[in-house]
Amino acid sequence: MTWIFPLSKNESIENSLHRAQAAQREWAGRALSERLRPIAKFRARLAAEPKTLAEIVAKEIGKTRYEAIGAEVLPVAEMCAFLARRAPRLLAPRREVLRGTMPFAGTALVHHIPWGVVALLVPWNYPLFLCAVPALNALAAGNAVVLKASPRAKETVKAFAEWLWNAGIPPDLLPVLDSSDESGRELAASPLIHKIVFTGSSQTGRAVLAAAARNLVPATVELSGCDAVFVLADANVELAAAAIAFGMRLNAGRTCVCPRRVFVEQGAGEKFVSLLSERLSSRKLLAPMDPQTLQEADALASKLAATPGTVSLNGRNAGESEKAVAVMGGPEALAAAQGNFVPAVVVTHVKDIDEALRLDAASPYALGASIFTRTPRLALELARRLRAGMIAINECVAPAGEAALPFGGSGESGYGVRAGDEGLLDMTRPQTMAFARGTFRPHHDAESEAEEFLLALLRARHAENWMARVKGWLDYAREGYAWKPPKN
Repeated sequence: MTWIFPLSKNESIENSLHRAQAAQREWAGRALSERLRPIAKFRARLAAEPKTLAEIVAKEIGKTRYEAIGAEVLPVAEMCAFLARRAPRLLAPRREVLRGTMPFAGTALVHHIPWGVVALLVPWNYPLFLCAVPALNALAAGNAVVLKASPRAKETVKAFAEWLWNAGIPPDLLPVLDSSDESGRELAASPLIHKIVFTGSSQTGRAVLAAAARNLVPATVELSGCDAVFVLADANVELAAAAIAFGMRLNAGRTCVCPRRVFVEQGAGEKFVSLLSERLSSRKLLAPMDPQTLQEADALASKLAATPGTVSLNGRNAGESEKAVAVMGGPEALAAAQGNFVPAVVVTHVKDIDEALRLDAASPYALGASIFTRTPRLALELARRLRAGMIAINECVAPAGEAALPFGGSGESGYGVRAGDEGLLDMTRPQTMAFARGTFRPHHDAESEAEEFLLALLRARHAENWMARVKGWLDYAREGYAWKPPKN
């Protein structure tokens, strides 16, 4: 989808944003405990009626209720608990003692204040989870949140907002726009918003960022992924095959951190490939592919079949909506499968980790990755060489749903984070208040003679040994008090 700017005004959206601004000013003035109260009520209702929201998600997106509970409702409840536990500490003012350029016994307070009105553009593949996590963070931090859902997720997003309204969130603080593309374009280009959170494709993300740049609006964008899995020679290949198959089967492969490239080191290759092939052949996707995803999967399967050197791993036939696309191939197959959003994986044999890293670097995406090994040291050494933002050791996909862990990528996968301490603080901007005590201000009257004073301060604070630092402090005091006191 290509977005073209500028756009004509949408008066209803403008009115919603003005009301959101007014509601946000009142909301930000409330104590944090008062802002967290509706979130606690929402959490309690999730626990009491989990099937209600799960059934809305399952019906709208085409996933099982089991998946909706495990991958959407439960992680959202965990997010509420995380905010109750961590927000009071994270959002509290931080006191700092002033040093260096203000050596005259000053202090400072660093406050985390809300951006104002946050525009949240919600994708369709995990409509509850990917809506609720940034929205709850933003509300807890004191922002208003304007929701614009994908047309394929509008019922889920509407239900989420209604539950929060019923829990005590003012409706003007959390308006839901219509799900049209026109509304999304208007919202992204509006000068009345103060931050954008977008999850979706790299192509649409560029359009959103172009719109935001016109008004200098900051953005957090989680874009496409093409996750790599590294199966090292000493890996538990049974575990690796089971985890990768699970990641591919989840949500019919429509997951940003779905494993799509697997690099298998010598020593693990033959047995691992056999186990993965058996799992993908004998186990269906947790939910069948929808017609659009199936069409894309068939097209990719045909493309890979025509790529020299590829071998099918699970005997998938065209039109099989319950079976993943899985092939074994080299760099050509990896390039052919780049940027897909279907349950598809390319397995590549490598002689060592260096070869795997070279092949991985050919991808512009860096969202998540997985490493399978029995040696923690090897996992840490390899992880430090990867660009991905979320790296799972001996697991796939699951850590991305943890409320306490920041999640985000780089390159074509975007920037910024959701969840974790960093995700909450991302919904704020720092405001610093520096307090100077006393009246000793030699720099006020200093001119060229200030050089010796500054050199003394530099030695006092940063000299290599303590004797030189003591001498620096003595010189600092002598130079400072040698100046005349400031005139009133």
